[in-house]
Amino acid sequence: MSTTFNDFLISAGTSHETFINQLHTYLQENDCTWKIRETANGYVVSYIHKPTKRTVANFLFRKKMPMLRIYADNVLSYEEKVSKWPDVMKDAILKGGNCSRLSDPTACNSRCLKGFDFVLDGQRQQKCRCHMGFTFLLDDETKPHLLEIMEHEMRARSVK
Repeated sequence: MSTTFNDFLISAGTSHETFINQLHTYLQENDCTWKIRETANGYVVSYIHKPTKRTVANFLFRKKMPMLRIYADNVLSYEEKVSKWPDVMKDAILKGGNCSRLSDPTACNSRCLKGFDFVLDGQRQQKCRCHMGFTFLLDDETKPHLLEIMEHEMRARSVK
């Protein structure tokens, strides 16, 4: 029995369906493929940018709550937008793990891509790509900002 996108939508709940479908469509229209897999915590839907073959975002679950992880490779190009995010989103970034490879290139796995180096509210941040640095709970406060940042991220990737 294969896992479907509809299975994921049902798990995420009807209050998130419109946003998830909107972002899903947007990413497909902007040269991304997607794949879905089931994990112990729920489903993970990954979006891969075809030209770069790199993941741009994942929908995932933590404590049965749907979240969006953004691989913010181009955060410097929209750093000003991030500074205007609500505190709940800034707190999520600050709680995320720091990237040890940014300070020591021999730290971590040699295939590990370095994390994100940027300034948030006057403080330099060096966040890991994988340890929750840009992972946000889906709610009415975060959704508009998440869509906006995904649009900025995709524009920046299309220029490269």
